Amino acid sequence: MKRLGPHLVSRCHGRAMTGVDVLRVLLSGSFGMVQERLNAISDQEWNQRAFPSTSKPGCILWHCARILDWTIHSALQGIAEVADSSTWQGRFAREACYGAGIADCLADEVTASTSRTEVAAYLRDVRAAVMDWFAKQTESSLDAAPPLKTNQANRAGYLDPNIWAEVEDLDGLPGWQLLLRPAGAHIRRHMGEYDVLVGAMRSRTTTRA
Repeated sequence: MKRLGPHLVSRCHGRAMTGVDVLRVLLSGSFGMVQERLNAISDQEWNQRAFPSTSKPGCILWHCARILDWTIHSALQGIAEVADSSTWQGRFAREACYGAGIADCLADEVTASTSRTEVAAYLRDVRAAVMDWFAKQTESSLDAAPPLKTNQANRAGYLDPNIWAEVEDLDGLPGWQLLLRPAGAHIRRHMGEYDVLVGAMRSRTTTRA
């Protein structure tokens, strides 16, 4: 992990901010962005489609929660995810994996079988586990490249061709890049998508009213 140059150094609790500090802020921000939208979405909006062939808002939020769980537990550590715990196992369709590379009909099934309150509770559990793990990380540990493909073999379906193809380009990257990409930039891209779709639905509702 590259250290911050002098012109990028800020202060963090009275000390120079490090790359690990920046990643902590980014990761916390990813959780916050998803949680903010879970708090604001209505039950009706959850399972609506703004335009043909677009994702339903509920599916986007579920997928983002699953991606955060997948990135830190499966991709980086090769361990069971929060979704595999006794609390959550069986609550989400196993064949939907973490939402990447799945058929549209399966994505719709996931949306219809979950709710904003359920996904919000799941996200809280994921956040607690992830931030506890992150508190133990160092620049050295995040510089290491996890054996991504090997780690995926621990969960049924994760190496199915359509699903593996979605994340194959991450194989061999250091841990900090996984935090920047699927747990960072990917979440923010979906939040932009979500805002456009929900904004369109709410605009139509306001116009009809």
